[in-house]
Amino acid sequence: MLVVPYTALGSTSHPVFKGNERVKYNFNSDWQLMIGDVKNAQSIDFNDRAWKPVTLPAAFNEDEAFRVSISEHTDTIVWYRKHFRLPKTAQGQKIFLEFEGIRFGGEFFVNGKSIGWHENGVMAFGFDITDFVNYTGDNVLAARIDNSWRYHEHTTGSTYQWNDRNFYANYGGIPKNVYLHVTPKVYQTLPLYSNLQTTGTYVYAREIDITKRSAAVFAETEVRNDLAVEKTVELEVQVEDLDGKIIKTFHATPETIEAGQTKIMKAGERITGLNFWSWGYGYLYNVYTLLKIDGKLVDVVKTRTGFRKTRFADGMFWLNDRVLQIKGYAERSTNEWPAVGQSVPAWLSDYSNKLLVESGGNTVRWMHVTPWKQDVESCDRVGLIQLMPAGDAERDVEGRRWDQRVELMRDAIIYNRNNPSIIFYEGGNDAISEPHMAELKSRTRFV
Repeated sequence: MLVVPYTALGSTSHPVFKGNERVKYNFNSDWQLMIGDVKNAQSIDFNDRAWKPVTLPAAFNEDEAFRVSISEHTDTIVWYRKHFRLPKTAQGQKIFLEFEGIRFGGEFFVNGKSIGWHENGVMAFGFDITDFVNYTGDNVLAARIDNSWRYHEHTTGSTYQWNDRNFYANYGGIPKNVYLHVTPKVYQTLPLYSNLQTTGTYVYAREIDITKRSAAVFAETEVRNDLAVEKTVELEVQVEDLDGKIIKTFHATPETIEAGQTKIMKAGERITGLNFWSWGYGYLYNVYTLLKIDGKLVDVVKTRTGFRKTRFADGMFWLNDRVLQIKGYAERSTNEWPAVGQSVPAWLSDYSNKLLVESGGNTVRWMHVTPWKQDVESCDRVGLIQLMPAGDAERDVEGRRWDQRVELMRDAIIYNRNNPSIIFYEGGNDAISEPHMAELKSRTRFV
């Protein structure tokens, strides 16, 4: 199959960094699906011609949506396989896979070799497959996924608190998007902490003045040097408004990054004339972070975000210096539709979430687990505030199951921290202990 580029930089927007933009391929097409466990299905030469062809996102049991109770959703082991070839331009570059999430846990293989596991059944994760791919020939990606209601972590035997028949509809397999990233050897990392342990790019505002429409805007990005020699790297930041106009350009102090080293580079400057994100007003900016070496552009990442001011005090909430009464809906995080489950097109996510805004609601509180990225970004666009869980159920837990909650919250915050519609993460659906709350609020959750 031919990989199809996902739009990393809008074709009608400024600026266009021709030939240097980060390449992000939509990896959803041309998969094969088999329901049931199959011996040696990870092998390169395994015959999958009789398998069902699917285009992701596609849960194997998506047609059960609203046909049966979520407590009766089918759980079993399934296999997915995909054959692909890399473009010639990928030669000598880094290759990463990004999965927006699976249900529930699984092991992944490239060309017959295991590249790792992912098991929390909720969040995005990634793999560096640079050393596993064939740059000039065929490749096979295979995934063995188990969506058992009693799924046990393969290293500890622990179950997961949020794998619950009461609220977490079980659309098994790969019900979310998959992407393939091609990057240079000096690059900005992906916000995928599980497996990759990288944090990507973070854009945020401080010293916000609503009346003067100004704020100090900062961009910090994690930069990795996978060359064999040190490089001095420059960071440039360009902020683009909805009309495609660059409203501010600023730079960081150049950094020397040794071979094999990772550094956070940061730049910031005050910007005036800002439009602030608000309820029903999903104003978003594109923030481009550019890496240069010896004056040559080597990597460009686009981050879509918005700026808003929040405050919590005296039992009240302020959005952009105005008290706002929180009112809205509690929604299952799968946000599914009949026959297709949670794997809906983006326009349908916008339609669903805009209904909440148009009904007078300003907030959605997702039920117990973080939704997929498509719903998070949809809330940004339609101006719907999100009260965000990571993963829990109706009570506090201890031991490995508590650690799983902390790890999931870490991954969710890193992946979604550029989304302005999220105003806070909840520590639990029910009360948790003071030590547990202190742990969630501590920055040490990121390490």
